[in-house]
Amino acid sequence: MQQWPEHPVQYMAVRPKQRVFNAGKFSKGDLFTVIAYVVFFIGGAASLITLIPGYMTAFSTQEQALFGINLILYVTFFVLAMIQCGPQFFDSFKTMRYHPWAKWLMLPGGWILTIMVNALIAGLTGQAVTSENQAALEGMATTVPLPVMLVVTALFGPFVEEYLFRHLLIGKLSRKLNVWVCLPISTVLFAGIHFIGAGVGSWLEVVPYVMLGITMGLAYILSGKSMAYSYMLHVLNNTIALLVVYLLYPLIPAGV
Repeated sequence: MQQWPEHPVQYMAVRPKQRVFNAGKFSKGDLFTVIAYVVFFIGGAASLITLIPGYMTAFSTQEQALFGINLILYVTFFVLAMIQCGPQFFDSFKTMRYHPWAKWLMLPGGWILTIMVNALIAGLTGQAVTSENQAALEGMATTVPLPVMLVVTALFGPFVEEYLFRHLLIGKLSRKLNVWVCLPISTVLFAGIHFIGAGVGSWLEVVPYVMLGITMGLAYILSGKSMAYSYMLHVLNNTIALLVVYLLYPLIPAGV
């Protein structure tokens, strides 16, 4: 005679838990990359590139010369970051195996949420929420082709920033501090780096970057510390911003 299990509930399907990806410990390579980033992006060493014989004369506009510096730096730091976290980055794409529908929907959802908050603040204050960084991007749009700008600003740049501000400042730092303490640290430094050199004319200029820092930090944490997931959100944000500047802005009549 067949015997039925005493506790049949044990045979019920169990929803897979969210996997938490291991960012690992800080390495000498991480330290070298961070120091180099501080020296070139914050310390101003990037300006030494302009001293290369023939560099400035190779460009027809100042915007192109500035973009050339960004191109050299981001390609270099993309390679350095990939050396440090390439295996963890590609492995973290597996986060999409857990609750995939929710995660795919939250990519545009997270971006829309930041836009709504920025629009709400702009409506309450009666001022546009923008920054010097945005103005520089608009200036480059007239001289740098969109495909080239997409590679640097929407692919390489986000990877470098996700490595520094999410992978290191949340993923690895959370080995020493509570992850919810790491989030504001990451957000403040992420927002602040976008104003190095340009300065802050108004607190409203900081709002978009604070919102992005919070959104991408939450995406990183809630996806199980998946650098790939926060990177996809970052790529989406930068790609839409570029397409708006290149394709939409030229259609707006001057003076509007």
